Amino acid sequence: MRRTTLPNGLQVVTEHMPASRTFSVGVFAGVGSRHETPALHGASHFLEHVLFKGTARRSAEEISAAVEAVGGELNAYTTKEYTCFYARVLQGDAALAVDVLTDMITASTITGSDLDAERAVIQDEIAMHADDPGEVVQEVVAGHVFAGSGLGRTVIGSPGSIADLTRDQVVRHWRRHYGPSSLVVAAAGHVDHDRLVEQLASLDARPHGPARRPPKATAVNSRGGLVTAERRVEQVSAVLGYPSPGLFDDARYALGLLSLVLGGGMSSRLFVEVRERRGLTYGIDAGETTYSDAGLWSVDWQCAPNKLAPIVDLVRATLAEVAEHGVTEAELARAQGQMRGQTVLSYESPSSRMSRLGGNTVLGDQRDLAEVLDRFDAVDAGQVQAAAATLFSQQPVLGLVGPRVPAKVLRDWSS
Repeated sequence: MRRTTLPNGLQVVTEHMPASRTFSVGVFAGVGSRHETPALHGASHFLEHVLFKGTARRSAEEISAAVEAVGGELNAYTTKEYTCFYARVLQGDAALAVDVLTDMITASTITGSDLDAERAVIQDEIAMHADDPGEVVQEVVAGHVFAGSGLGRTVIGSPGSIADLTRDQVVRHWRRHYGPSSLVVAAAGHVDHDRLVEQLASLDARPHGPARRPPKATAVNSRGGLVTAERRVEQVSAVLGYPSPGLFDDARYALGLLSLVLGGGMSSRLFVEVRERRGLTYGIDAGETTYSDAGLWSVDWQCAPNKLAPIVDLVRATLAEVAEHGVTEAELARAQGQMRGQTVLSYESPSSRMSRLGGNTVLGDQRDLAEVLDRFDAVDAGQVQAAAATLFSQQPVLGLVGPRVPAKVLRDWSS
């Protein structure tokens, strides 16, 4: 792994994988939905769309055709903390991929007609997400836990905010957040670091906006409660969530293993108790969503409305049991093995390595995979129990999306 910071502040980070015949590269901008004001809600994701619409050198069709003609892939995604534009090509086409991406980032025209065309596409995308109860319930829980902060807003924006965004607002958002000091170029696979740096050294990284300011510290709502959204569907999508630590908090290692013990597969406690022994749901999982300064630990499942109350009772009893009595050594060893295997397998490809390199660099996390895995291996059962006791001492929020909430659940959560 090699890192270089160019005189204009652009960071370049690469990982050479000698056996690979492919080159995966991403340009990461340090802006996501958490950096937006309410008036700019969805602007980062909107910008992700319109930067594909054409530059001074290439039309929208020519941008995609340049990469597809060599069998490559070109795409982008926006998160709450950063935006990534990426390409995956054969090693011999590395320079082409970098040229297309940097052309998009620095020289997009962002015309009014292009903006209006993508506005309609994004409105359809918002409607598509609204039709997925599993996504909606995650959003309403995050909106409750992170209420009042950028992490509480959706990445994609709302129908109203997208309708109101103007070309001037989107262009100013681009100029402010896409200066070189806010950009990271990450690459993995068959990478020549020096050649990549040389190609980027001549980059006129306009627009030259000010350096990105860090967002305000996230305000967390720890009062718990019940949040619902009614949908005409057969099943209830449920999330039981707790505020949890951010990316750089050492407690995350114990909490990651706790997630696997409780809901990390068919041998986990919750799957065995809820699915295998009682047949109350098809599946149930536990996990965490982590941001630089805050997180959300949750259990999620889908079920028939009449099975919701017994599942909630079982989940809360299982969490309380772990907080009071901890995990067994066998459970801990299995979780550590599972964590190591899943982590290594998930980062076998150059594209996944590139995504990790770029995202972590934007957030200021320079830990490599070996260090992270060693930290998980060092966790003992006492640390897992302590983390569980701290986490579950908070009031949880229960998010429900689907048919009308059963009366028993309403009574239990309103008392």
